[in-house]
Amino acid sequence: MQGVNRRQASLALLASLASCAELPPEGDPAPAGFRVPGEFEPVRAVWLSYDAGHEDLTAGLVAALQPHVALKLLVADAAAAEHALTRLRARGLSLQGIETLQHPLASFFVRDLALFSAGPGPAGQRALGVVDFRWTNYGAPAWCARRHAQDAAEAARCAAATDLSREALDVAIAQLAGARVQRSRVAIEGGGVELNGQGLLLANEELYRTRNPGRTLAEVERGLLRLPGVRQVLWLPGGLAEDVHLRATITGNFVAWGSGGHSDEFVRFADAGTVLLAWPDDADVAAHPVARLTRARMQRCFAVLSTAGLRVLRVPMPRLIERRVVMSASADTAWSEGWTADFFPPTEGRRQGQPLQQIATASYLNFVLANGVVVLPDYLPHGTPRARQEQVRRLFAEVFPGRQVVFVNAITANWVGGGLHCATLTQP
Repeated sequence: MQGVNRRQASLALLASLASCAELPPEGDPAPAGFRVPGEFEPVRAVWLSYDAGHEDLTAGLVAALQPHVALKLLVADAAAAEHALTRLRARGLSLQGIETLQHPLASFFVRDLALFSAGPGPAGQRALGVVDFRWTNYGAPAWCARRHAQDAAEAARCAAATDLSREALDVAIAQLAGARVQRSRVAIEGGGVELNGQGLLLANEELYRTRNPGRTLAEVERGLLRLPGVRQVLWLPGGLAEDVHLRATITGNFVAWGSGGHSDEFVRFADAGTVLLAWPDDADVAAHPVARLTRARMQRCFAVLSTAGLRVLRVPMPRLIERRVVMSASADTAWSEGWTADFFPPTEGRRQGQPLQQIATASYLNFVLANGVVVLPDYLPHGTPRARQEQVRRLFAEVFPGRQVVFVNAITANWVGGGLHCATLTQP
């Protein structure tokens, strides 16, 4: 059965790539009347997936979201569905209202595989859409080019080995949801798309360049302006310093595993005119070089956002979370939990046995909104002072009045560049 699933996925991928070849340079025009709502607007459902390594995170999300919104659990097959539901039931969670959906390419970080839109449908009903972005496996070809900057042939071999099978998943999600597909020539993941529902898109220039090498920013912007309801793109210079592109060095012996600058780690809309911006604590900035780098980046973003006339609220960041990792034997480009010299350019001189300090990609901005609740990552167990997290709780209670504020531990996702928002997909 697994072979059949892989064959079906490969055929779907080839069909998707063939259809992209027929597109104009910017992609399909936006359907009339469609837009991507702001996530602070009403939500019909939240999609989740399941991974044994992130079970605590998923269970926490289910418990927090279930009273407020319908849940859809996307898993690979019937066996995976039964296993996930059994594990959630064993934790005392009710399964009422949880719909299971199956596709062999199901991914835990479901946010990054699709983007829902909504617009007018037949007989006055509301219709769903899904934007079909190009999938580059988080910009792996650009990572290969950086890793093998001195060896073009090796860079090409590395890029050719990139797993693009999930290119077909957003179309599959559209089919499962009964949504129409709008194809885009822009390569990006859902975690890098932040909209206010009224036409403004916040985009991290650094991120979009890694996903769309060889294209100018103007070309990328033309593609973004064809998305449903998008009328303006506001370019920000960069994201968190600790949100590196895949596995990389931040500075010195501090390394991280990240998305390369997803907006849901550092900048989010609270309403159409209010932006939440991640802001490192003064004491952390004084004490840690990574916090200093992030503060400088956020200051540049603050200037751009303020000049655009947006109200900007600075959200304290958790205390930096670190762990010691030791460089193991070469594993080529296998993406296991281990760290090897193969993840770094030779010019950095990484070697087996070398100790490094991994910084988790952790931020309170990786939160989930769903009707009467806002779900935030919990960093009290990981060294953040209680007073700081209480400050964050009060800020979110004021910004989202009437919503319950719930904290869920997201650390397993933070170590691999993700978070709560990454593990959910909002259906308007």
